[in-house]
Amino acid sequence: MAAYLSEDLVIDEEKFNAAAADMTALKKRTAALKSKLENMYDDLAGAMNTEAGKEAQLEAKKVLLEPVENMSLVVGHISETLNMIIGKGYYKDVFTGFEELSHLL
Repeated sequence: MAAYLSEDLVIDEEKFNAAAADMTALKKRTAALKSKLENMYDDLAGAMNTEAGKEAQLEAKKVLLEPVENMSLVVGHISETLNMIIGKGYYKDVFTGFEELSHLL
């Protein structure tokens, strides 16, 4: 026996567009944060110009910049995925196919 949805699934294009715009803005802010942290790191590294300071510099770079770089990658991927989905009507095609399949059953 086939199971049917009790309510229609609706794709809200405005919400997808708003989410894509928000992710694009977040991607820009993340890049600006990374740049600011890199500048701060360079200032910090210049202040610790000793042998012991060089080791601290390497660890500081990892602690300060790596999480921001990782966040930037995730935000970029989400932004690209949203733009891909919006551009091709991806979800509309999925739901149209589902409706066609439901009518055949």
